[in-house]
Amino acid sequence: MLCKKSDQLSGGEKRLLEILLITYSNAKYILIDEPFNGIAPIYKEEIKMRIKEQSINKGFIITDHDYWNILDLSTRIILMHDGGTKEIKNKKDLEYWGYIPDGILNLQE
Repeated sequence: MLCKKSDQLSGGEKRLLEILLITYSNAKYILIDEPFNGIAPIYKEEIKMRIKEQSINKGFIITDHDYWNILDLSTRIILMHDGGTKEIKNKKDLEYWGYIPDGILNLQE
């Protein structure tokens, strides 16, 4: 990826570059919408590591449906539900509020 020109990058590589540029920007707060969308699984761990590293110096607000990676990354999770918000304290809260089907967490662990 480092030896390619921008027009030679795949969609996922462009997305990864975009996320990294945003993550390392000088902004004090970063808003990222679906950072794991279109990203190869090997790069998802890299993104999470970089966000965790940079979260010492800046705030991140991340919106995503990829709850598994978000649960692994976040210090606080807010679910938008029926026109309001619900704080998610643990994985089971996602089932309780109907975001994921009952029992799905048992299949993924």
